[in-house]
Amino acid sequence: MTTVPASSSVLELRSWARACLWNEGEIINLPEAVDPLQTFAERSGLVHRLGQDTVQNVIATAFAGRST
Repeated sequence: MTTVPASSSVLELRSWARACLWNEGEIINLPEAVDPLQTFAERSGLVHRLGQDTVQNVIATAFAGRST
């Protein structure tokens, strides 16, 4: 079975979804919301392809301006 590399848009969508869940209180703390996104980025090869700074920027952009 061949794994198709994830695109940055998949990370963006996942980040926005988790940010919405965190904002609505469905996810209690920020590390619980963000850590799976980082893990996804590492496992899917996005960190290698885009760089850690870009991955963090994508995640941070989704969470910017949201607070619980």
